[in-house]
Amino acid sequence: MWDAIYDCLFFCINQEIYDSLTPEQQAVVDECGQKAVQYERYINRSGDEEIMERWQSKNGVTITNKEDMDIDSFKKAVDGVDEWFVKELEKEGYDDAQELVDLFTQESTDTVADYSDLNWPEATWNFACSTTETSTWADGGRKFGELMEKATGGKIKVNIYAADQLTNGNQSEGIQALMNGDPVQISMHSNLIYSAFDPRFNVVSLPFIYDSYDDADAKFDGEAGEKLKEILSSYGLHCMGIAENGFRELTNSKHEVKTLDDMKNLKIRVAGSNLLMECYKRWGADATNMNWSETYTALQQNTVEGQENPLPAIDAASVQEVQPYCSMWDAIYDCLFFCINQDLYDTLTPEQQAVVDECGQKAVEYERYINRSGDEEIMNRWQSKNGVTITKKEDMDIDSFKKAVEGVDEWFVEQLKDAGYDDGQELVDLFEK
Repeated sequence: MWDAIYDCLFFCINQEIYDSLTPEQQAVVDECGQKAVQYERYINRSGDEEIMERWQSKNGVTITNKEDMDIDSFKKAVDGVDEWFVKELEKEGYDDAQELVDLFTQESTDTVADYSDLNWPEATWNFACSTTETSTWADGGRKFGELMEKATGGKIKVNIYAADQLTNGNQSEGIQALMNGDPVQISMHSNLIYSAFDPRFNVVSLPFIYDSYDDADAKFDGEAGEKLKEILSSYGLHCMGIAENGFRELTNSKHEVKTLDDMKNLKIRVAGSNLLMECYKRWGADATNMNWSETYTALQQNTVEGQENPLPAIDAASVQEVQPYCSMWDAIYDCLFFCINQDLYDTLTPEQQAVVDECGQKAVEYERYINRSGDEEIMNRWQSKNGVTITKKEDMDIDSFKKAVEGVDEWFVEQLKDAGYDDGQELVDLFEK
């Protein structure tokens, strides 16, 4: 499993057929084509863990993981092959070869250039997140620390404080500490927790508004994400990028949830968000807010019967040990704002700020990747080791859940207006495109 070479698929239509359509018809074709591409990418990536496990158990295949291989020796053997490729293309009369190679050989999330000559101050920054040490959030912070230490020649170091240790497990206080710049300088926190400071951040988690991970990426890396960064800036925060918590799947200790009726009166812990409370109310659940650090004990003691979170966050907290049912409904998604205190950021030169942003964006890309890559393995392990019943989306009456929250976007806009925010509809429109 060396991940040495990759190839893509071009999804094309004959140009003359395309040109025979009206601009409106072309737009529909492009929309359908892009959604088909997103779907194909998703199903192509989601089966690797299952395939490897089946090969090992059924066919006796020995799987060699990348980390167990001498990858550097393979890389060294093909050093300069990009230069050879450019020369080969130039011989064929293609003068844009170097431009093409440069576009595809930009540095990956695993490395950063040496910027130690930028006169960095010696400093240690504290990173905070709500989830545990083994979570993808904490791993994203660690990746940022690795990149910053390398880029600055060891001048900037990053300490990782998971589970909001610096604020005694209180997530909202973790964000406030970031705004204050002490004791937190950088953090990854969910938009749902940020909604305690500004309810507009709830827009990210309107139900059933994302078709896929690619759809979510397009929104956060585009106009919708820029709008969120503007709002964060007004709170004295510089957002380096928007990472992912993911699709919040439902677990409980009572019974399998397939239909709206199955949800009735279930005591569900939800994140501190009035939008989530309203959605679960409409779905018939008995929802309550609770800090994540307190949730495992509450589930164990049956104070609450269920919770909703993305699989990696659930797994990192070992919630599957006390929750035998999991419904993969992809109803609500939440993101992570990867922010640095603005005052600290402003003490840096423009060149240093550019390095921080580069390392931040690479940490975001890394966190998104690892957050998505483990779902199949997690589900297989939960089923085999913990006896968890996994209910797939296609086996659920999703339409009944969608119908129950029809109009919740309008309710949300009205709630924002009542709170004095006049840009609610603009925000909703950006995320419902």
